[in-house]
Amino acid sequence: MAAQHKSTKSKRKAIPRQVALDVLTEAGYRCGVPTCRGILALDLHHLVPVRDGGSSTLANLIALCPTCHALFERGIIPRASLLAWKAYLRSLSHAYDHAAIDLLLFLKKTPAFRCSADGVTTFARLVGSGLAELDLTPQGFTALVGVHLSSEGTRLLEAWEAADIAFFTSPRR
Repeated sequence: MAAQHKSTKSKRKAIPRQVALDVLTEAGYRCGVPTCRGILALDLHHLVPVRDGGSSTLANLIALCPTCHALFERGIIPRASLLAWKAYLRSLSHAYDHAAIDLLLFLKKTPAFRCSADGVTTFARLVGSGLAELDLTPQGFTALVGVHLSSEGTRLLEAWEAADIAFFTSPRR
């Protein structure tokens, strides 16, 4: 039986080297399961299996240590968890870290937020990436400045809250 499995596996196209490096870099050369600390050996797992038409692309692969990979294959780790962890890894590589998400959630809860010009620097990364926008008065930066979610920031939060893997794996617009 092992020989048969081996021959089937050898028919599968190898994952391109650059894709493998991108997946490992995305995961920080660690297992993609957030609570796992496996780093010595990593498997590249297809989120949509090759047999079901899944491709060997960054969006469809996650790095897993052999133990977590086996736990998934046994049904102990659900597919939804892998998708959520992949979305988290993907979001980190696109600068949607916890600090950015916290600021976006803050802006969602305080839609009329205003701050001093000094305070705007806290939101500079969000503004620069198009996730937040400034409301400048005719006085420019001499008065309080409004900061609010952009439509892209709103979409990001909706996807984050819904664990929408498609949003995080599709190319940024």
